[in-house]
Amino acid sequence: MKVTKLLQLFILLLASLPLSAQNVMTSSPYSMFGVGEIITGLYSSNAAMGGLSVGMRGSMLVNTDNPAALTALDTCRIFAEASLFAKWENYHAKGASNNAFTGNLSRFTLAGRIIPHWYAAIGVTPYSAVGYYFQSSQELEGVPGAYYTSTYSGNGGLSKLFLSNAFSLTKHLSVGANISYIFGNITQEEDQSTMSVSQKLTGRAFMADFGIQYYRPVNRDLKLTLGAVYGLSKEIRMENTKTIIDNSYSTEITQKKVRQELPSYFGLGGSVNYKKMTYGLDYVFHGYKSINSSDSRFTFHDSHEFRAGLNYSPNGYGASSIWKKMDYKMGIGVTTPYYMYVRSQSGHSWRVHAGLGFPLSNGKLNVGVFYDRVNVSNNMLERSLTGLTLTYTLSELFYRIKLD
Repeated sequence: MKVTKLLQLFILLLASLPLSAQNVMTSSPYSMFGVGEIITGLYSSNAAMGGLSVGMRGSMLVNTDNPAALTALDTCRIFAEASLFAKWENYHAKGASNNAFTGNLSRFTLAGRIIPHWYAAIGVTPYSAVGYYFQSSQELEGVPGAYYTSTYSGNGGLSKLFLSNAFSLTKHLSVGANISYIFGNITQEEDQSTMSVSQKLTGRAFMADFGIQYYRPVNRDLKLTLGAVYGLSKEIRMENTKTIIDNSYSTEITQKKVRQELPSYFGLGGSVNYKKMTYGLDYVFHGYKSINSSDSRFTFHDSHEFRAGLNYSPNGYGASSIWKKMDYKMGIGVTTPYYMYVRSQSGHSWRVHAGLGFPLSNGKLNVGVFYDRVNVSNNMLERSLTGLTLTYTLSELFYRIKLD
């Protein structure tokens, strides 16, 4: 495949992401707060290992969550990777429930070695998503027993365009950095019988995160990798335009910019490769407390996430059966407390994964399934997700590529 074809595909996906992906990434009514629902765990070939990333590296693993891992990529190949997801969602809170199906592109990345000791990747992925629709009835003031119905809806979100750079400092130590451009629109509407209020938020910001990995073989059969990541917090100022339609008259108001904080994070992780098995463990701290909520009943709090996973690779040869050439993956993740408190009630979330990696011509297809559960105390919120992730990694020998 020619480099120009890969670049054309990347540009096409970049153009379509903010138009189509953001309004079908979630159906959560709680995505109306802050910058929406933060998107995690829906991409990469390690999604079925619980989303392990901090201490993971491999010759075909395009790991930009810890950019230092890019130095493990095959030096003779260029990689193009695309991830998709689909999920069935169920929300239940205080007797009300909501069900929906969502799915879309979750990441596209190009990666490879630039020169000796320098590796890079460029990609695009959703950062957050807003998608909700519900109705609420309130008593009409001054008229006991009379009610009116309000309809609330929202869509959009923020996307992330990132450039990753990684450098191998020594035989066993690599560092990396991601420079990201966050952009997108969020539209929120409230409709009543005679009046409609629409608010559009448009945001732009740059942010950075960093990674480091130390790796070395302990003996012939055992390899060890340790890693750490750190992401800076960043304030994003969002243009706020409100449109009010009352009895067919429309008024547009440009309001003061809304200031919102994109949270910081810090993570530690490691992996062990022993013969045909890989075991990994991550810990990530998320500083969600910095996110502002527009409703005092819902507040954000810092959370701790633990991930564990394993991978079994029989490493069969060309003449072996398909079962000996596949990878078998499992993983689990636990987050406590859940980053959103509902009426001061805290909770937790957990997720289990399983998947397979299929070798294909010039690449690999990774298929994963997951079940995600959130519980907030006193039945304030129950959420369950059942989903599917697909990641296709295409690799081409660099010396065969014709540069146009």
